[in-house]
Amino acid sequence: MRVLRDKLSPEGFKHPVVTIGSFDGVHLGHQALIRRAIEEARRVKGEIVVLTFNPHPMKILFPQKKLMLITPHEKKLALFEGMGVDVVIGYPFTRELSEKPPEAFVEEILCRGIRPLKVVVGYNFTFGKGRSGTAETLRDLGNAFGFDVEVIDPFQVDGRPVSSSRIREMILRGDLQGVLRLMGRRFSFSGKVVCGNRRGKELGVPTANLQVDPDQILPEGVFAVWVRVGDVLHQGVLNIGRRPTFGSGELSVEVHLIGFSGDLYGRDLCVELVEKIRDERPFEGPEALLQQIRADIEKASEILRRSR
Repeated sequence: MRVLRDKLSPEGFKHPVVTIGSFDGVHLGHQALIRRAIEEARRVKGEIVVLTFNPHPMKILFPQKKLMLITPHEKKLALFEGMGVDVVIGYPFTRELSEKPPEAFVEEILCRGIRPLKVVVGYNFTFGKGRSGTAETLRDLGNAFGFDVEVIDPFQVDGRPVSSSRIREMILRGDLQGVLRLMGRRFSFSGKVVCGNRRGKELGVPTANLQVDPDQILPEGVFAVWVRVGDVLHQGVLNIGRRPTFGSGELSVEVHLIGFSGDLYGRDLCVELVEKIRDERPFEGPEALLQQIRADIEKASEILRRSR
């Protein structure tokens, strides 16, 4: 899979079929859209090109607002590659780009940069200044500039369209089974193991303190998780919270790998959330906390034994 940014040229693409969007979560609706574009690309013996944006448009348009991404850019790239995408364009999103009217976006980026045979978009696709362009606008512009446009109907689960915002709500309330139904896979995130306060080790239950992308959405609480270290999966208990018993109130992400011994400092871990065990709460002291941690480990082991 080729990954590009800007400085595009039509000569760099072979009979391109393009789909456009932010694709946060790469959920079942996004997957249906991309699969349809792949079908068309294979039919014309061309390339499937995913045009997305990096950074996410919300980071530029609303810099004061905390982003809560389901899939940061690097994770999206891996998911696209797994689906069989040929080319991903992580186009730089800027204020200047956000001010382009729909006609300029199509002419300057799509036509001069890619020259697609066809563009496949979702029913709620918007683009251009003030999101003034719609899927119908794109269809009209396609007729004018010489490419086909196909608009995909909403992909529904439980009678409602699948959307990134719906998935974010589920993640934050710990509805991980709901997330699985909408994404087709469990919610996961990655983090680098950094030095913590060693409180877990002092209690006899060592934890890996994770440094996570600040734009990554994270639910608070205690969870049963699978943790990938290299190519090996381990059972684990994840705590995302404020350490109310001993902590400073800042959000921390700590994971205990059940039955694991070894040095994880500096390693990148992928954590896959299976089920929420409980909310975080304060304890009277170390002994009460340790008793609860042991109960959490036992509960997590039980959940994970039946999760695979």
